[in-house]
Amino acid sequence: MPRCQKDQTDGTGYFLTAPNILRKVIDHTLQIGRTAARLHLSLNPVTLAFGDVMRTKSIIPMLAGPHFDHIVQRSIQLRHRLHQCPELGYHEKQTSALIAGELRRLKIPVTTGLAGGTGLTGLITGSGRRCVALRGEMDALPVQEQTGKAWASRRPGVMHACGHDGHTSMVLGAAAWLSRHRSLLPGQVKLLFQPAEEGLNGALRMCESGALDRPNVAAVFGLHGWPPMNIGHVATRSGVFLAAVDTFEIQIRGRGTHAAYPHKGINPIACGAAIVEALAADVSREIDPSNTLVLTIATFNAGTAPNIIPDLSTITGTLRTLTPATRRSAKASMARICKSIGVAHRCQVQCRFTSGTPATVNSAAGADLFERTAGQILGKKNVSILDKPFLWSEDFAYYLQRCDGCFFALGVKPPAIKEYPMLHNPRYDFPDTAMATGIRMLIALAVGYLAGDTIGINCNPPDPVDSNLPLHVPPQRRT
Repeated sequence: MPRCQKDQTDGTGYFLTAPNILRKVIDHTLQIGRTAARLHLSLNPVTLAFGDVMRTKSIIPMLAGPHFDHIVQRSIQLRHRLHQCPELGYHEKQTSALIAGELRRLKIPVTTGLAGGTGLTGLITGSGRRCVALRGEMDALPVQEQTGKAWASRRPGVMHACGHDGHTSMVLGAAAWLSRHRSLLPGQVKLLFQPAEEGLNGALRMCESGALDRPNVAAVFGLHGWPPMNIGHVATRSGVFLAAVDTFEIQIRGRGTHAAYPHKGINPIACGAAIVEALAADVSREIDPSNTLVLTIATFNAGTAPNIIPDLSTITGTLRTLTPATRRSAKASMARICKSIGVAHRCQVQCRFTSGTPATVNSAAGADLFERTAGQILGKKNVSILDKPFLWSEDFAYYLQRCDGCFFALGVKPPAIKEYPMLHNPRYDFPDTAMATGIRMLIALAVGYLAGDTIGINCNPPDPVDSNLPLHVPPQRRT
């Protein structure tokens, strides 16, 4: 075959004969395949084929070793700093500034000023458009700390008695790992740092501030330390995981008088006692026994002296339910009972409910991803899928009303002890030894979702149909 002239080469020594052109195309194709294989990241060992290139990549070995240990130690240091400067809901200025500084150190873009001012988000951008979120809450409680730790609260009467310092620091730890490996991420990870989880619905204000928008979050994952469960263990369930909780206050106004002349007054204490007895006996009778309802009377305040019948008595407590229909029915029953007994006792009675937290409902797809992920990361023996919901509450529910996802419990009890201080206890301190498990789970859930290990749909719309049964929609997979 005659050789071509110099200007008929491609500049690399290949003459532009048909066989050489074909060889050049194959070389370029293989190079593209190698690049694609390097860029793929998955929780499961997944084999990719492109031409004759076969590659396998799993993140599990990447969640151990010196680099991961360094991330965990950094997260522990951050937790100690957060624990020393606790701040109440919507006042987390120092906490928010510390988090923003850490995100900027990691070269993660930050958006501040959300949810009344202290909420913020970070965004880690990979190679795809799909977005998953991880959430940490920042607020503390009005509790005087009694842990005796070297990093104990420096603010009298305020402490992280619910472990939010640990939750936030684990999200920051996950952010450090994901940021380092952002070139491997097949999507985007949004980091949600919200204020005011403790009864003030900070998650709702985050949603109203657009925290789940730009880019739109497809799924959200979060966790909470759980003292009855051992470190290294996790738990959740599909559907209703945590109860809806409403706080109520009942004000009973009578007419005060001297104890020697009760007939000249109207006793609000007697009326209140009748209300307490009726609520305990009658509200549950109006609800289907198969539906959970817990009504707790926690305070009953009245009077200032033993010989004076007061004008006013006040009752407070909580109502816990699992479905919207039960929640509505119980509130209506309480209001009717209070009014009727008030009339019978000639008292003016008002029953007020504060803006409570709805039930936390995990999507079927989110719970399925959690179960498979936790089984691979921690071993199946360390994963519990609960038969019944927990009856505490979490405003994470507002995120799950808007997108797919899963909230789960993280064990924080050292296995060697019988009992660990419960949440909201002045001796509770989120244990450093639980941090690594939480960080691993958050990383793996984010990567697993973005890598397409599962694709689900929202089964918890903001206004569910009127039914006593939680909504369950089977997961769907993208085809």
